[in-house]
Amino acid sequence: MLDVKQATKVFSAGTASEHHALNGLDLHLDDGEFVTIIGSNGAGKSTLFNAICGNYWLDQGQILLDGQDITFLSEHRRARQIGRVFQDPMKGTAPHLTIEENLALAYTRKDRKPFRSAVRKQEKDLFRTELEKYHMDLENRMKTKVGLLSGGQRQVVTLLMCTLVMPKLLLLDEHTAALDPATADKVMEITRSIVSENHLTTLMITHNLSQALTTGNRTIMLDEGRIILDLGGEERAKMGVNDLLDCYAEKKKKAFDNDRMMLA
Repeated sequence: MLDVKQATKVFSAGTASEHHALNGLDLHLDDGEFVTIIGSNGAGKSTLFNAICGNYWLDQGQILLDGQDITFLSEHRRARQIGRVFQDPMKGTAPHLTIEENLALAYTRKDRKPFRSAVRKQEKDLFRTELEKYHMDLENRMKTKVGLLSGGQRQVVTLLMCTLVMPKLLLLDEHTAALDPATADKVMEITRSIVSENHLTTLMITHNLSQALTTGNRTIMLDEGRIILDLGGEERAKMGVNDLLDCYAEKKKKAFDNDRMMLA
């Protein structure tokens, strides 16, 4: 479904501030996989998402989605196939439009037609039915401007906008990090339900190590633009947060020792 091959992205190349955000990264996702991504700040997590979405192009490497080479495809054309929910609830929606208008805007991907100011009754009924599933009373606030919603409500609207027309790939960029714990749990419950019911191929960045090990079916850890851990199956099921931290420390030690040997 998704193949990232030898992805390399360098910022400020040739200067004292040169930074390899992605460093020959390889990643493969099968259809329907739900993969959580962890790593320290600067490990390359958001850079990977930005490269997949087309916010900028790779310096080297290749990205394929469902067999299609999208390495140099424009951002807006990738958006037809890739849904993304950001950490900031203010992103991903038009705050001055109502809930139903935002959903109608997202729904235009179905037929790739221009946005119409008038929302059809059939579409309103669909939006209401979908919102009812989440038990947040949003179906009774269809005329409310999205900018007046709470952060959790807004993230749920964004999730629905991304999946009304099912994408080939869903990217969750720490989408619960800015929410209070109770709301974050509710949004994660809704997320798991959407992904599971639609067998949706998903990548989720999180700093919550416990969540990373209990969500989806696979966990990868990035460090300095590379994948240094890739956990799945029984190995992942048996691993706790402390085990994960110990594994990370061991991987870092080996990387340091190897670098020191090369320098010597």
